Amino acid sequence: MAKLTAQGYELLDSGRYVLEVVEAEVVDEYGPQLRLKLRVAEGEHEGFEFTDYPNRGAEDGVKVGTKSWDVFEACLNQRLAPDEELDTDNLIGKRFEAMVVTKKTGKGNRTEHGTIGPHRPKKAQVEEVSEAEEPDDVEEEFQKIPF
Repeated sequence: MAKLTAQGYELLDSGRYVLEVVEAEVVDEYGPQLRLKLRVAEGEHEGFEFTDYPNRGAEDGVKVGTKSWDVFEACLNQRLAPDEELDTDNLIGKRFEAMVVTKKTGKGNRTEHGTIGPHRPKKAQVEEVSEAEEPDDVEEEFQKIPF
């Protein structure tokens, strides 16, 4: 006989998080879904993991506009075509941002459909801006043009 200890549910506070896909697989237990093991990738709760089950909307694919579709677009950081072939392996290690909420049952977390988007680190945004800066002499040229 084995003795076990009872454990409660660890929950992540509701909020917007950067999530990394640790595992992704197709499941059909309660209709066509993905089983995503997600890890908080940044911030105070970095390392916290939970499983989310986004709807695919189609038995043999991913329907446009479903939560799974949004996850693929966010992770791949591109708009997808309706006839595009998608592979769950392409999600592993990718990051996206989403609002995380507590499930209605109170026994776990899930991502909120409609809040899923690509992760664009602030450092990358700053670098893009600095690369686009004009040389100093261009400003002088604009001052010479009469308007």
